[in-house]
Amino acid sequence: MHNNFNADEKLLNYTDKLDYFFNGHKTLVIAELDLTNKCNNCCPMCTGEKEKETELSKMQIDRIVDSLAQIDCKGVILSGGGEPLMSPYFSYTIEQLRLRGIKIGLNSNGFALDKEKIDIILKYCEYFRVSLDAASPEMYQKTHGMPQEIFEKILNNCREFVNQKQKTGANISFGIGFLTREDTVAELEDFVILCKETGADFAQFRPYTGDFTDISEEYLDIKNRYETKTFFVKASVQKYREMGKKHIRPYDKCRGIFFSTVITADAKVYACLHYRQNPDYLLGDLNQHTLPEIFRSDRIRTVYERIDCSKCPPFCRNDVFNRTLHKLSNDVTHKEFL
Repeated sequence: MHNNFNADEKLLNYTDKLDYFFNGHKTLVIAELDLTNKCNNCCPMCTGEKEKETELSKMQIDRIVDSLAQIDCKGVILSGGGEPLMSPYFSYTIEQLRLRGIKIGLNSNGFALDKEKIDIILKYCEYFRVSLDAASPEMYQKTHGMPQEIFEKILNNCREFVNQKQKTGANISFGIGFLTREDTVAELEDFVILCKETGADFAQFRPYTGDFTDISEEYLDIKNRYETKTFFVKASVQKYREMGKKHIRPYDKCRGIFFSTVITADAKVYACLHYRQNPDYLLGDLNQHTLPEIFRSDRIRTVYERIDCSKCPPFCRNDVFNRTLHKLSNDVTHKEFL
């Protein structure tokens, strides 16, 4: 089992959610959940909120999980914000989400991984991705702002996770991520070799937000040479295929906010992970309202109408959703004649 990153194709599988989009409110498919803003890394290009050490309480987590279940959210990505493994309620949150039938993905820097966390991840998560973003200690220090010896610690944590996965036979997809930009592309091949040596299921490339370094040719070459039946080389191809083009959005409305959202470590809901804590993108406060109430509110419509997509970051999270949903909103001549 392996994880794919073709979000545009995945969205079309939720015909019930698309029906809600046109006729109701119960649209949410995926939510990113920030358990904490605390972080144990010092990434120079971090887009999180680690300078504010806010984190969710147990009571807030209970309320959020209940809301996610009420709105029939299908999946939750534990991310940040900060580093999810640093939350005192990390394991509790995972258990509560699974009790409500919500599938879980986890993005982490892997630094705080220990046996207890490995066990809970193996038992309940669908996928786990460690953001390494380097193939050498020198590059790791550059991308994560951490002493070079930490690089080996993360790799050892990854190896231990793979070892426990093999022992338990857990059906979880485990991968290691690499953010690409002009000064990191020299390590693409070495990174894939390193991932393969750890026993990971996949290596994944994705671009830094706002970076236009196209690795399409290198990616396909590396994929052809290193991918096997048990090891996969993946990339956010929907982003890389737009590289080199003038990033002109065919849409002028962010319809993606109805299908994908972010819940921050202060229990607030935002339209977009790129604008955490920006009041213009605030959809509602889960300390005061439930998700069904927020998604039925006038506020979400106000934000929807006000968002200027031309000012959004290139290749934002909702871009691929919006390109797909825009096609559904188009008037098509002679649509009866397929």
